[in-house]
Amino acid sequence: RDSLLSSPLSTHCSCCEQVPPSTLQADLLSLLTEGRHSDITIEAVYGEAAPVTFSAHTNILSQRSDVFAAAFSHEMRESATRTLTVTDVPPPALKALLHFLYTDDFDEVQKVLREEGSSEGTSSSSGGAASSSKAEQSIAQLQAVLAAAHKYGVLRLLRWAEGQLCDKLSCEMACSLLSLAHVYGATELERNCLCLLYTSPSPRDGLLS
Repeated sequence: RDSLLSSPLSTHCSCCEQVPPSTLQADLLSLLTEGRHSDITIEAVYGEAAPVTFSAHTNILSQRSDVFAAAFSHEMRESATRTLTVTDVPPPALKALLHFLYTDDFDEVQKVLREEGSSEGTSSSSGGAASSSKAEQSIAQLQAVLAAAHKYGVLRLLRWAEGQLCDKLSCEMACSLLSLAHVYGATELERNCLCLLYTSPSPRDGLLS
């Protein structure tokens, strides 16, 4: 064996096998989307829309969110239905939140919001009105994600939603986003709103002064 290992041929051998790409993210997401081995149902009951349910996993949600962990430890302890009802988060935002908790991927969040936005906007008008409506819908979705991330203590998602809103900020929405930013601790968004309002010549000058 020593002669074999010391031969020139053995020193120039190399392995040509390709290492397969990671499937961890997709595998974790499939647990949520397919409901495999789930032990909790998250039910979104919001407004007049039909309830939407998600089959989730307490161990994953508890690890990713202290708020979920507390809810499962206390509220769910004596619940025979194993259902957590959420009444203050729109279903698309809750879905985006859950997908992020399973994947830690902002692209996945954007994908969910695009898909949900497309399904909601199929009956919207065409042309400039449709473009305006789509932009307003995007802002509303991001605000809902920001609120959901704040509620469940998901700081990374909150900062992402805050950055997205900063990028889309305009004079028309600065006042409404300012109050939202203050409530949810989005300090950078709040600073950008104040900066825009102070530097923009408008009737708001009287309000800000």
